[in-house]
Amino acid sequence: MYEFTPFKKSDILKSNSFIQIPRELLEREEYKQLTPNAILLFSILADRLELSFKQIGKNSKVQFYDDKGNMYVIFKRDEIEEKLHLKRSALDNAINLLKEYNLIQEKKQGKNLPNIIYIGKTIGTIENEKVINFMDAQKQHSGVNETGCPKCSKPTFHNNYNNKYINNNIRNSKNSFQNYEQRHYENLDFLYANKC
Repeated sequence: MYEFTPFKKSDILKSNSFIQIPRELLEREEYKQLTPNAILLFSILADRLELSFKQIGKNSKVQFYDDKGNMYVIFKRDEIEEKLHLKRSALDNAINLLKEYNLIQEKKQGKNLPNIIYIGKTIGTIENEKVINFMDAQKQHSGVNETGCPKCSKPTFHNNYNNKYINNNIRNSKNSFQNYEQRHYENLDFLYANKC
């Protein structure tokens, strides 16, 4: 056993030598019931998923995606047990928790073959993608609107998710108008002062 050696400020920290844990698994209320074993398992599976992505485009016989384009990893149970220093029962509990929270799904390949493990996106990742898609849609709708006035382009709110998101932010905002009745508006034209 080596003696304790702290990092020095002159050291170069190599981040690829660490397993990254998504911060939201530690902080989001939705994930409060995840055990440390489940969080660590998810992080190791996500790290393995990076290797699956690296195989794309290589002339390798093995590609880690299915016919629908869904990425997956192959990780034998006994290898995970060894890597995480867990017994089978603790590993099974961690796997079941991740399945319960829609963070992984497994598919059997056949007799004596390891399961395919699909890694699910976290809530934060899904929400970020929705915002990015919304912003992309906004860019596509910018420019000349139906009235033909190029200066008064306005965003179009297509789905209820965005309406709920906006209304929740208004309710939770520190500057919200608490004396006014708050309603769910389907049409947000009243928000735009530059209407033609």
